[in-house]
Amino acid sequence: MRDCIAKAYESCDEGTGVYYDDEEKQYCGPDGNEADICSIREILTEREMIFSDEVLKTSLLEDLFENIYSYREIQKGADDPYSDVDSNDWVVHGDLYGSEQTRIYHAWEGFKFVIKHYNRFFDCGGYNPKETYLEKLIPYLYDFVEDIPKGTIFYRTRAIKEDSFRRLEEIASYNEMGPPPSELATTNRMSPAGISYLYLATDIDTTLLECRVTENMNAITASFAVKHDLQIVDLSDNRYYAADSIFDPEYDHDNRWINGFWKSFVREISLPVSDDKKDHSYEYAATQLVAEFFRKKGYDGVCFKSSVGGGKNYVFFYGPDPEYTSNAYPYPFNSPYFEMLPVLESYTEMFYITELFRVKKEEDSFRIVEKRIL
Repeated sequence: MRDCIAKAYESCDEGTGVYYDDEEKQYCGPDGNEADICSIREILTEREMIFSDEVLKTSLLEDLFENIYSYREIQKGADDPYSDVDSNDWVVHGDLYGSEQTRIYHAWEGFKFVIKHYNRFFDCGGYNPKETYLEKLIPYLYDFVEDIPKGTIFYRTRAIKEDSFRRLEEIASYNEMGPPPSELATTNRMSPAGISYLYLATDIDTTLLECRVTENMNAITASFAVKHDLQIVDLSDNRYYAADSIFDPEYDHDNRWINGFWKSFVREISLPVSDDKKDHSYEYAATQLVAEFFRKKGYDGVCFKSSVGGGKNYVFFYGPDPEYTSNAYPYPFNSPYFEMLPVLESYTEMFYITELFRVKKEEDSFRIVEKRIL
């Protein structure tokens, strides 16, 4: 039991988990607030839940953790921190550092550094961080996998200048509302320029806010219905990953902090990049590679919270439909060889457009002024 407790907990006096604040006369954690300290009795009955409350009526714990030192050894200064099962003298290992001490945290930070500052495409100098680092996400990724049922509705907006007004009957929906031709695809959070994914949102307001629609714009919004069940990586909510018991031979202490890492990871994925920067490719490089890694693993897309609206954004790994989008994938030569090159599966294989809306921004709200059912 001592060995198993030592896997995850340490005495406050060992100095690696928390620090003592002389002014407040208390142990403090990483946020400067009072540390979450506990006793051995609390560890075994409440946190690890090894013993029931019936143990409290007996002397079992006192007997199990009887002082291992003799009276003579105690006189010479020997101290057994386990001997007092009710002393609030224990804290989780690494409480001062939290998720920053985990392997996955350092893998992610190292991955970002290399992608931004060393090599982005090839593994120069024999350094191969991309899949090696990203594979460390896999054991925790399954809790974030979400199924999207057939019939789910999403929205996409195109913001057009007021002087380009057209009635909805004039809008070629599949041509104008789908993902753009690859040569017009700009840099986005989950895709680099030239790779055209389908970006959708859960509601009309969110997609309008994502497009930065202003009062002098004519906004056209389309609703997309899912044709077949999809499976995506949902990074929009905080999921809880339960660490194994300290009595499990495979116990990994990193998992104690994995929820903190995922919370910061998801927040970083969702944060907006400053509009003051002319080139966003530098900041988006890591998230673009993460998205492509998820795509390689066979998922249909990624979901994350909108940084400007109250809904969620979805990036689906489906591209323009050459049937509706002229020059969807411009080949450099008119040759059958180039037409055999791989392209993204068309979004029309998985989605169909059900309605079009023309929306106007009026002060701080949006109003649907025209509607067309397809």
